[in-house]
Amino acid sequence: MNRVSMFSAAFRPTLKEHGLYYLRILFICLFMLWIPLCLFYGAVYKRTSFAHLVRLKIVDFDQGPVGNAITQALLVQNQPSDHTRAIWQESSNDRNFRSVRDVSEWVRKNGWAVLVIHSNASRQLELALADTETYNPEDAMTLFVSSGHNPIIYSLMVASTTAADLGKATNAFAIAMVREIQSGSVNVDIPSASALLGAEDSAKVLAVLFTQPISYRQIDVAPFTFDIAPVVYLFCFLVGMLCTIGPMIGWKMSSFSFYLKVRHRDLWLSIVGLIFAWTIIFGMYGALAFSAFRGLNYSENALKYTVGRFFSLWATIAITLMAVALWLFCWFTLLPPEVLGLASVVTLLPNVVSSISIAELAPHFYRWMHALPFYNGAILYRHILSGGYPRIGANLGIILGEICTMSLILCALTWIRQLMVLCGISDAAGWVRGNIFFHSPVPYYKEKAESVTT
Repeated sequence: MNRVSMFSAAFRPTLKEHGLYYLRILFICLFMLWIPLCLFYGAVYKRTSFAHLVRLKIVDFDQGPVGNAITQALLVQNQPSDHTRAIWQESSNDRNFRSVRDVSEWVRKNGWAVLVIHSNASRQLELALADTETYNPEDAMTLFVSSGHNPIIYSLMVASTTAADLGKATNAFAIAMVREIQSGSVNVDIPSASALLGAEDSAKVLAVLFTQPISYRQIDVAPFTFDIAPVVYLFCFLVGMLCTIGPMIGWKMSSFSFYLKVRHRDLWLSIVGLIFAWTIIFGMYGALAFSAFRGLNYSENALKYTVGRFFSLWATIAITLMAVALWLFCWFTLLPPEVLGLASVVTLLPNVVSSISIAELAPHFYRWMHALPFYNGAILYRHILSGGYPRIGANLGIILGEICTMSLILCALTWIRQLMVLCGISDAAGWVRGNIFFHSPVPYYKEKAESVTT
């Protein structure tokens, strides 16, 4: 076979045609990529600007000097003009918090963090002056947090704010108490404390005794704080989805004979069945991978990884991947090969954004992320492993609804693609007649009609 150089005069028209074609595709892709990139950077950039929407609650069961002082010390740190930090709020009466258990359950299901000032905190502090050995400053308050709500938002906005603000509030309380005692506005009998400490200077005794009169203990009611917690669900979904793209593109490129010979109903059911099969496999691998990484019991970092949680995680990963895979295959069914990568980026990147951020802390435009599979799958993933923020009905309803909707759309698109193949409009790879790469053994239906009439 005689071959020519790529730069020969005989090959130059073909080279020019293909070069201009790829240059056009390059400009189209560069322009279209601005859409998902703007979505990604817009959501991440605006995240801290909406930090004031994170509400940290204060529940005062003490209703005494300690409770009032700590509450006011926290509320005064709120800055209405600063939207980059979480806001403290006194709990309203409509919450009906009758006990610490009620507060703990509310945080697990709905909240980010709640500071509980225990009843008799003021009385216990007064009695502590007479019996310093049995007094524990941490008995005064408990901070209930939920890292399982969203580990990224928790680490960026909740953990840092609560630690800094509570440190300032307790220090301010200690300083105010020492000043009151030194000024004589509060009468304290400290002979027993002086004898206990063996100090000669009463001022030194007071300084030691009231360095930290009250403190708090922190309880994570929905723990999700292991090393890779912020990205574990995203990495699982993204890797599973990238592994799913390969079989889908392979099916598209090799299914020409099926479109020619198989009935539409069977063709559609076979596509849905194949997507279901490989998402089930990837879901199993995702659940096994997490089990291999963390083990069955990792104490305070998350809940124990039981058999039930394994199968729940398996099902969550599988249905999340299936929802996105059906989205992608609807694109792949009709689009030519030149833009399959662009369709994948446009579909996957918003899902990635939704899983690493939270729609409530994004501009109003981004609230549509509530409907994305990765967003709902991430909430289910975190709930299974931490027990926090239960939205099972809503999340499952959205994902399963998308699976049903995209299956029906895929049914219609499969019928259109089969009609295009049988009419000689589309070839095996998906190129459409008129494209320079189009090649189909099926005669064009208009040419057949013209030959019959002549």
